[in-house]
Amino acid sequence: MKPVRLNIYVEFLIVVGLIAVFGVNTYLRNFIWQDNLSLWSDVVKKSPAKPGGYINLGIAYSEMGQYGEAIIKYHKALALNPKVYPVHYNLGRLYQDRKMFDSAIAEYMEELKRRPNAFKVLSNLGTCYTEKGLWNKASLYHKKALHIMPDDPVIRANLGNTYLKMGALDMAIQEYEQAVRLDPTNLVFHYNAGVAYEKKGAFRKAIAAYRCALTIQPRNLQVLTNLGNAYLKTGEIDKAIEQYKAVLDIDPGSSEARWNLGIARKVKGMIRKERREAGR
Repeated sequence: MKPVRLNIYVEFLIVVGLIAVFGVNTYLRNFIWQDNLSLWSDVVKKSPAKPGGYINLGIAYSEMGQYGEAIIKYHKALALNPKVYPVHYNLGRLYQDRKMFDSAIAEYMEELKRRPNAFKVLSNLGTCYTEKGLWNKASLYHKKALHIMPDDPVIRANLGNTYLKMGALDMAIQEYEQAVRLDPTNLVFHYNAGVAYEKKGAFRKAIAAYRCALTIQPRNLQVLTNLGNAYLKTGEIDKAIEQYKAVLDIDPGSSEARWNLGIARKVKGMIRKERREAGR
């Protein structure tokens, strides 16, 4: 037991030595900074005239889902320094996530005054305009972003989303295919490409896209459902039933899957009946 006691004693001396070297305040901060909210609340308390602490405190509140508090902290940072980065961008993202698109657009426009080539801001503006149904403005800002970052798969996919909502299916497919080429590991790119193919009536390509998506996330309910629907449209009833059953295995309470399974089974029964009658 003596060696254990000696180690504990040595560790105690090390801690005391660290406190002596770095000061009691540094030692105590390890307890204050247990999470981001505590950390940045402490920074703001000690440096209330500096905007950086309020920005990071806003981020902490946003991550906790306390968006009202986040907005207050961001505006406090702007009051201290109207040109501070990236408050307008952060506010824009916050408003966009909450579907407050007019407020998001206003914040992104302010950010562009300071950073006119900020491609993420430009693309997010395009997404906001897409959600408002302003297709021309949406595609304009996405294209501006692509002019700066032509190989960004997210911007490609965002422009594809705009074209998809416009009903410009060929253009949407072109952008989704580019996005998939640039990042083949992104489930959403494959899924959206599948949706565009399906709307165009290219069911085989839709099936291929959905199957690629499932290699990334095999238990994704929406992809499984869409794959089942695509199989149903090609007349591959058994494969459609297989997908709907897979959905129900994961989520037995899915009313959509039960409805789709019922339709598939009804179609299968009708086909059998027609074949029996034809064979008479």
